[in-house]
Amino acid sequence: MGRVRRWPVLVVLVAVIVAGVALNHVGSGGPSAHAATPAQAASDAPTTALSGSWFCAGGTAAPDSVASGELVFANAGSTAVKGTVRLVSPIGYFRKMNVSVPPGATSTVVEQFLGLPRRAPRPWVGALVTLYGGMASVSQVISTPEGSASQPCASAASTHWYFVDGATLRNASDHISLLNPYPVDAIADLSFTTDQGQEDPSAFEGVLVPADGETVVNLGSHLRIREHIAVTVTARTGQVVAFETELVTRPPSGANLEGPHQGLNPAAPVQGVTLALGATQPSTSWWWPAGSDGSGLSESYIAYNPGPAPARLSLVLLSQGEDSGVGSSSELTVAPFGTASVRTNGQPWALPGIMYAVHLVSTNGVPVVAERSISATRPSSLTGLGTLIGQSEPGEDWLLPGTSAMAPTKHRGQVWLEVANPGPKQAILNIEALEGSHLVQAVGIPPLGVRAGGRTGLELPAGTAGEALVVKSSHPVVVEDDSWAIRPQFGVNFSPVVALGN
Repeated sequence: MGRVRRWPVLVVLVAVIVAGVALNHVGSGGPSAHAATPAQAASDAPTTALSGSWFCAGGTAAPDSVASGELVFANAGSTAVKGTVRLVSPIGYFRKMNVSVPPGATSTVVEQFLGLPRRAPRPWVGALVTLYGGMASVSQVISTPEGSASQPCASAASTHWYFVDGATLRNASDHISLLNPYPVDAIADLSFTTDQGQEDPSAFEGVLVPADGETVVNLGSHLRIREHIAVTVTARTGQVVAFETELVTRPPSGANLEGPHQGLNPAAPVQGVTLALGATQPSTSWWWPAGSDGSGLSESYIAYNPGPAPARLSLVLLSQGEDSGVGSSSELTVAPFGTASVRTNGQPWALPGIMYAVHLVSTNGVPVVAERSISATRPSSLTGLGTLIGQSEPGEDWLLPGTSAMAPTKHRGQVWLEVANPGPKQAILNIEALEGSHLVQAVGIPPLGVRAGGRTGLELPAGTAGEALVVKSSHPVVVEDDSWAIRPQFGVNFSPVVALGN
């Protein structure tokens, strides 16, 4: 245990020299690297690489803490992948350890600091990971009494990050974790669009994110009782990685619940936890492979426009099966620096009772950031909250960490692989696992066919819990993994799947 060392930027010459060091510090990224573009997601895994850097945040240290964090490593290659993990915290604790991931398998690391005083607070924690070898990825998992949530860790930092829809209510907290993987301090500004308009609290301007360190911003400290919060993170110096952690506890007995007839100090009606890796830039096209509504499920799509021109959007639902590609749509306009949402429940244009893929497209070329949000409660057999920022680019190869990162042991349930095919031709998918030194068709998982403009889903068998799986498609598709805990357990979790890049 020790304290994070900070590197002050004294003069321009020193900054230039240290920036050069930073390029060697993390491999291919650095303070001068460009932000991720739609063609390169913030969580791409290289198929071959001498080393790969991963940056994880959003959890708290120690198994009994508020949102206890765990790292899940997946290695789909034929040789063991070794690496290092450096845990950091906003209050200066750090810990360094080695990690080894067997071929074709997954490994986990609990994020905790050793030797903390008994009464010391269990701090937020970030992880700076370097893996030596290819075909590997890292995911961040947080576990709470309200459920578990997971996201791929970021493989690159950026100067901009966007989040779509948070909340700070009587029983809802919202934290933005900022991680700086470089040996130079970063300075970040946070701006917001809430249900009360545009807000720029001075406390969230000029936020210091220390070199090789982490800062966590509690939005409720200055944005109190906000039902909807969209966030823009801008690094004025350096680059950072940003995660959002939302925790909603059980509503207090007799509390006014959020809704059209709420009173003062309302509470969110459904408990749950969500974790999101932010988007690095807006896009004119967003995809979600799985959408649905039903009794006890409430589904919405929220768009955030961080720019100065209004965005005109079309939300298109694409059904599954024989009628694949024949859907319905809803139109909406998002004001400059504003948000807008569409709820699918009970809408005459929606597709009740069936699964569908969703495509949100800007019809006037103004880019936005968009998120799917769902809450589940009685009479549904599910309970919890799920959110997922859309995906802007399809791909042909994806790396799945088995079911271990999707359905942690405390919250077992159904785990689904969901696929949408945005292209003009049918796609054939094979899910492969390592056998010997080669990837072969995973046992119990047949090939999947996905119609052009359609979608499909597959429940993953429990036997894949310790395997790293590779999804290979004949044509570019969009992939996500979803997990649903079954009563009496809590938890709904949606997560993008790591793309295998070059």
